[in-house]
Amino acid sequence: MKSRTVLSALVLALAIPAAYAQSTEPEKAAPPDTTAYQEANRIDDPARKIEALEKFKKDFPDSPSVISANVSILATLTSRMPDQTARIQKLAKEIYQGGKDKKEKGSLSAQIAEALLANNVLLKDAEKYAKTSISALNQAQFIADQKAQFAKRSAGRAASHPPTEADLIKRFNQSRASRLATLGRVEFELGKTAEAQKLLDESWSADHDQPGAAATLGEIAAQHGDNVKALDYLVTARLAGHAPPSAMEALVSIYGKTHNGSSAGLNSFLDAEYNKRFPNPVHLDAWRPTAKRTGRLVLAEVFTGSGCPPCAGADLAFDAAMERYSRKDFAVVMYHQHIPRPDPMTNLDTQARAKYYDIHAAPTYFIDGASVKFNGASREGSKSVFEHIQTPIEKELETAAEAKIAVQASASGNAVKVAASVDAVKSESKDLRIQILLLEKELTYSGENGIRFHPMVVRAMGGESDNGFALQSGAPVSVEQAWDLDKVSAGLKSQLDDYEAKGHRGSSFKFIEKNYRIDGGNLAIVVIVEDAKTKHILQSAFVDLNPPAQRVTTGNANEPK
Repeated sequence: MKSRTVLSALVLALAIPAAYAQSTEPEKAAPPDTTAYQEANRIDDPARKIEALEKFKKDFPDSPSVISANVSILATLTSRMPDQTARIQKLAKEIYQGGKDKKEKGSLSAQIAEALLANNVLLKDAEKYAKTSISALNQAQFIADQKAQFAKRSAGRAASHPPTEADLIKRFNQSRASRLATLGRVEFELGKTAEAQKLLDESWSADHDQPGAAATLGEIAAQHGDNVKALDYLVTARLAGHAPPSAMEALVSIYGKTHNGSSAGLNSFLDAEYNKRFPNPVHLDAWRPTAKRTGRLVLAEVFTGSGCPPCAGADLAFDAAMERYSRKDFAVVMYHQHIPRPDPMTNLDTQARAKYYDIHAAPTYFIDGASVKFNGASREGSKSVFEHIQTPIEKELETAAEAKIAVQASASGNAVKVAASVDAVKSESKDLRIQILLLEKELTYSGENGIRFHPMVVRAMGGESDNGFALQSGAPVSVEQAWDLDKVSAGLKSQLDDYEAKGHRGSSFKFIEKNYRIDGGNLAIVVIVEDAKTKHILQSAFVDLNPPAQRVTTGNANEPK
């Protein structure tokens, strides 16, 4: 079997619960042990990371994160030091024995098996741990535990409906399906194809949200010459962002066999399949301006990640918002981050913007510089995200702008030029700045959170050190920014290559794709006037550069439109 370096949820996100944290509070508010654990996990160098995690365990032996620290060490060893098999086996045994009962040992066994499988290390050991994880499951105990957890969460709160027996059974079957999928994938790698097929079929029958199982079932179907079934499974895995290299190769091959020997239309086929299978669950009426509408362009800044599961609901909510409001009323910019997994749309400027806002989690979003205190959600929860952003958006639409912005922007060939003039600034702050952002209006990439189409992706920011331009209140100010798209693309590629070479939080990986080449016919510009101290946005402007050869002029003011 081909070796497959599967991120596999980056080995349970390298056992970093904080990476999935959706709080917008800075980490300094976290308990000391949580802060120490998070800081250790951010270290890229594998030896230093392991040293820091070992120190964390000594400093905080009673921390609930000790087990997660061990799993993170295991992930780092298997991905960066796979030849240290004796050390890996010893640590795996230590993690397993740290479980206080059969149920916890079963959960830990599942994590160990996944870590070993993800890096094709000690697969016979992975098989043993995967089998242990399955045998530890007990439906009656699972349901009783779920009911007890619900009662504990509900204590002292307003009455809420407990999950039904059918819901609990479904949860159990999903948990078991995940462990069956891991064992099935291990057996496939060990060459036990018949056993793998049986386990994976059982997993898939219980839960169709098992992209790892779909990927391997697709490869098995391809081996058996069942191209139609193989294509369906492999497309499922690819759209979920969990197709390993071998499944990707099989997908290209099978598509070609079923489409006149050519794979040229594969991406368009995947686009169509995504639209068919995953329509946005949020449908909104167009917004109608009120009598209080002002000249403010409301700006949403969204920190997201293609490998961030709870970012899916936020991404779709902002997609829906862009359908509800026109670009004269509302604009969105997306700053992609390597949270919790590597994201090929991340760049140094988007990371710098996260530092500016003191962002440590995704999704996080701001409306005109003000934080919206709401967590992320699954695809099914996207409506709840929109309901939390709707009020601040529509409040800002009735709030007077505090500056006028006029923008002239053009794109010709590889050159983008922007001239922005700012006047009528209603602020005495000494920390005002003008930011100019270069966006691609839509990128296509299937990451691990299942979102394929990514709008308004920030590709570069202008000004000295990409940090905008200083603005003094009073007299009008004009600034200019120019980009060479070839140089921007080359810079993005260099950044992705460098990040891949260094590894993600101590673990090696390969990007599925590197979306670095900028399409000159797919661009937009956003200009922001902000108070860099308070983070308040006085006004913004949006320019669509499509088609790129057309010169576009826009302006805004305080008067209602």
